[in-house]
Amino acid sequence: MDVEDYMLLFLALWAIASAILTKSVDVFLTLSLIGLLVTLEVGNLFLNREQKEGMKPLVELLVLIFTIIVLKKVYEVLSGGAP
Repeated sequence: MDVEDYMLLFLALWAIASAILTKSVDVFLTLSLIGLLVTLEVGNLFLNREQKEGMKPLVELLVLIFTIIVLKKVYEVLSGGAP
């Protein structure tokens, strides 16, 4: 198996474990972002430029979703709403 195969296997197992162990979509998406960023950072030396550029839109989408989640939580705290 190549390093890329191990990275894909790790991401798949991370996503499955995150989906099974979490009850909230917000937490699942946050854990997915963390897993993807860790995988990209650890495997940075083994990926070529095209592979990195191919994963960039997914990272940007997950960061945007994470920002929305954080803003929603901040609004809930400031408005005194229930969590």
